[in-house]
Amino acid sequence: MTTEHSSMRLNADTILAERVCQQLGRFPEKFRELGEGGELRKLCRKPTTLSGPKVQQSPEDFTEQYLIEPVLHGLGYWNPISEKYTGTGPHFVRRPSTYHKIEIKRPDYLLKNVSPTLDCILEAKAANKEQLTGSKRNATSDIKKYVESNTFAKYLESREKRYLVAIGTDGFRWVLWVKDVRTGETKDAIAEIDMEAAISSIAKRASVIEGEPDHTTAEIRRFLASEFIPAFAARSLPEYIQNQFE
Repeated sequence: MTTEHSSMRLNADTILAERVCQQLGRFPEKFRELGEGGELRKLCRKPTTLSGPKVQQSPEDFTEQYLIEPVLHGLGYWNPISEKYTGTGPHFVRRPSTYHKIEIKRPDYLLKNVSPTLDCILEAKAANKEQLTGSKRNATSDIKKYVESNTFAKYLESREKRYLVAIGTDGFRWVLWVKDVRTGETKDAIAEIDMEAAISSIAKRASVIEGEPDHTTAEIRRFLASEFIPAFAARSLPEYIQNQFE
């Protein structure tokens, strides 16, 4: 990779990091609107589960609507119902029926038009349902089933795909798995990102929860640009996946 290319990539990653940082702010703002800053404080301090009655909808739907989908938008995956979506380029599809003939349970999301060489699915859970340590790894458990499915791999290979990419997330934690469907080789958890500290700092800076932020906005952007964007953004995901098998 040339120095010029590296500089361009760094600049693009920084721009996307700023967008993701802005989208993360929507989550604490919703808690402010609901008058439930205390509920967010609990989520950020310990592995408690989100209370449906306090957020006035199911915890998983709330997490998808106010955290996961905004972050996907920041990463370059359009919501197809957006007025700005042109009908082309990377976008997400909720509860896709694409695989209904081979899988009884369909994934929560399909990330489409990322690359002709791969299919990318995403399993979403309610906030704090996915921990990076211990047994509470609900999203990882689901994506593992897809990655280990020979039927799923054969279907993708028949469509001339090379990779199955699977993302598991509860909005706070993001985990990336990939399988080469031609060889069967699987790479487990090639990226594991915890956004809890970033979300907590953003919420504190916005006075949604009390306390001084542990990280500055610049530090959060640098963290996102160096750790999160390269592995999960629509523009960089195909290259990141390919590099895992070289």
